[in-house]
Amino acid sequence: METSNDPALTRVLLVDDDEIVLTAMKEQLPRFGFHVSAVNNPTLALQQLQSAQFAVLLVDNEMPEMKGMDLLAKAAVMQPDATRLLLASGIRLSELSEAIRTGKIYRYLTKPWLSEELQVTIVNAADRFRLLKENDALQARNISLNQQLSQAGNQAMAAVVGEGGAMPVARSMGSGGEELAMDAFNKMLYTFHPNLGNTAIRAVAICKMLGEVLELDPADVRNLVLAAHLHDVGLLSVEIGIVRRWLRDPSKCTDEELLLIKKHSVVGQEMLSFYEPFKEAAEIVRTHHECWDGTGYPDKLKGETIPRLARLLGPVIFFCNKHTASVQVMTEMEALADQMFDPDAVRALVKAIPITKMPQGEREILIIELKAGMILARDINNTNGMKLLPKGRQISDGDINRVWGINRITPIFPLCLVNC
Repeated sequence: METSNDPALTRVLLVDDDEIVLTAMKEQLPRFGFHVSAVNNPTLALQQLQSAQFAVLLVDNEMPEMKGMDLLAKAAVMQPDATRLLLASGIRLSELSEAIRTGKIYRYLTKPWLSEELQVTIVNAADRFRLLKENDALQARNISLNQQLSQAGNQAMAAVVGEGGAMPVARSMGSGGEELAMDAFNKMLYTFHPNLGNTAIRAVAICKMLGEVLELDPADVRNLVLAAHLHDVGLLSVEIGIVRRWLRDPSKCTDEELLLIKKHSVVGQEMLSFYEPFKEAAEIVRTHHECWDGTGYPDKLKGETIPRLARLLGPVIFFCNKHTASVQVMTEMEALADQMFDPDAVRALVKAIPITKMPQGEREILIIELKAGMILARDINNTNGMKLLPKGRQISDGDINRVWGINRITPIFPLCLVNC
């Protein structure tokens, strides 16, 4: 969900039959960062409302053709999210208070006005519009994710329920059914945040190799791989901005946000337990953030009280979230053995990683993190939509300097997508 580049966020429609007011407003509002469309009668205002979205409507109440309050009532139907402000003249204070209380208008300004009062009122009005748009986008994303989850669940059930049978019967991975279902879940994670999908496909590859290295029972391999696919599905219940901050740097999250994040393993278990064949994998999902020394979550399990497959998955996820040299990551993990990880699990991982063929994925990084040799997985555009660098391009130092230079003059969207 990104609304920061929406031009409607800074559009103000000004309606007043007094040309002096129009001129004064057109001089003042651009100083505050707004783009003003000014008209001198309600008919023109209604035409503007049909052709463009506005963040703020600022309307004079006393106009010969139509009262401002009546115009705003029509505007509320045409653009319900736009913040409605009234230039109050010839109207009683009690009537203004009632209009605010009932939601007909957001605020009012008197004539003449103070510049500081105008700025505060317009900025707050635009912020209200932005928050409404972000909430709409969030709701739309949640609906989309719920639809994808339902579809993925249906595919999963189709993969694990025998034809004509009332009881679910788990098929082998070789049947291809569960692979298709997991692909659906992975696409859902990629849609939410590419780094989650990328971590999942890397974790799956390593867990399959761990199964061979440790000669695990086929049922254990299946459950471990399913958990690797689905370990972050509970994060879909958390707002994307919080997840993005947590993935970049957990210290940037508030205590309340971290509490939401730490619930994701439990939420994931609850989501997956709905499907009978996923219940054992769901237990692994719940416990994959438990730590060997008992400091993990959600249940503060310690040592061998943590299920063995969860003890294997934990360090795998840690490794897959890193994008530095494997030797450096493994050295860091060995230092964390006996604290964060089961030492036996780390030793098994050391054997599995060098012989694992890692799949290519995509991950989201900041523009300032671009390095020569990276390959773009998505176009980089400026604020006007002009393509600066195309998808598939291998980045050079010159490309990086060009993008950084443009960003210093006119900030562009700070995130980009690269192959990894």
